[in-house]
Amino acid sequence: MKKTLISLSAALLLFSSTQAISYADTDEEPIQNVYINTDILETVSSVDLPYVLDKALKDNHNLALLALKYAAQGSKKADLESQMNTMGSASFTPGHLPSTPAEVTSTGNPQLPNLTDPTDIAWTVMQNNVINQMMQGMGALAGGMNTIISAQRAQMKTAAHQLGTDQRNSQLQTDEAKEGIRLQTIAQYVQLLGQKKQLDFMNEYETVMEKDLLRASLFSQQGLASADDVQTVQKAINKQKDDIATLLNNYRLGLVQLSTDIGISYDPNLVLKDIANMSTDPIKETDTTTLLKSSYQMKSSGNNIDEALWETDFSVTQNTYGNTYLGANLAINGQKNEQTKLDLTKKIQTTYHDAQNAYQAVLSEQRNLTDVQADFTKMKFRFDVGVISKHDLNKFQVKVRQNETTLAAAKLKYYVLMEKAKAMDTGFIQ
Repeated sequence: MKKTLISLSAALLLFSSTQAISYADTDEEPIQNVYINTDILETVSSVDLPYVLDKALKDNHNLALLALKYAAQGSKKADLESQMNTMGSASFTPGHLPSTPAEVTSTGNPQLPNLTDPTDIAWTVMQNNVINQMMQGMGALAGGMNTIISAQRAQMKTAAHQLGTDQRNSQLQTDEAKEGIRLQTIAQYVQLLGQKKQLDFMNEYETVMEKDLLRASLFSQQGLASADDVQTVQKAINKQKDDIATLLNNYRLGLVQLSTDIGISYDPNLVLKDIANMSTDPIKETDTTTLLKSSYQMKSSGNNIDEALWETDFSVTQNTYGNTYLGANLAINGQKNEQTKLDLTKKIQTTYHDAQNAYQAVLSEQRNLTDVQADFTKMKFRFDVGVISKHDLNKFQVKVRQNETTLAAAKLKYYVLMEKAKAMDTGFIQ
């Protein structure tokens, strides 16, 4: 036996080696298909947030997959229900033939004559016993088949019910995904808008620094400034240029990603319009229980608990172990529901906390800008009366622009958090 196994292994190794050599000798390679669609990209010169949101939601691949998943679950559920309704049962009519000498000599049935010949009696008894055993076996077989069919029908009923629950959860996932895509796109657009405003300010500030360099060079020529002063300004300009280059690269990368996401051709000079009617009013908080009741995740968790309850009542189990599993499954879903509630409660609190801090930041930056604007008014008066130079006034004006840019960034951050907080009212808690 051991030699046989060794011979078999050797034969398999030899066959594998032969196959490898034959594949190596041939020029043919396995076919590898790659499917890449050529997208038709729209060309635009400017975009605003409503346009971007519409494009992001219209042809989103994740939403398309969720729609296909929902349809597949519905189709499979209908298929299982159809099979279950058409599944028949095995039937067999029991019977009994006379199988003892007393029975065959006195059948009591006009269609079965009473036998008198000993040979006929013996032969009939033997034959009828075999037929009775066959009929008993067929009856047992039919009973076994009915037991199997009944179990299959119960399994199909459970699977169809589970698919119905999965379908409801898929619809919740679709609605949740739409809101998630909307918030992600808003955050993406806001980030790009903030970067563009920062770039505009940095370029403006670089112009002022170039004038500082020219001024320092002139002063150095007149002996009113040292070479170190000129070098210090030049180093500051170089760092400013590096910072601008880094921010510009990040901005263009974000612009490429946004263009890809919404299906438009990339244009480095694409104009991002400001967000219209961007409110800076304080957020009106909704109580936690109301938010939890409308949460997509809590609804999905509730569906899973309902499914576990249904299976506990209607699943067919063969022993106590099956019942124990169903009870444990119900307990697991109950614990998951509690954990989901706790996690979402923390997220609700964090979202409102972050939004409140962002709102305070907006108020603070607004006060700072008001103070700087008041100081600029005073500086302008001093310039008008000849106390300060035009260069000093321009430098202070850049400071005003810096505060305006900082305030704009604070408002954009608050806008994103405000939209995130509003989304919780629709059921999306992240």
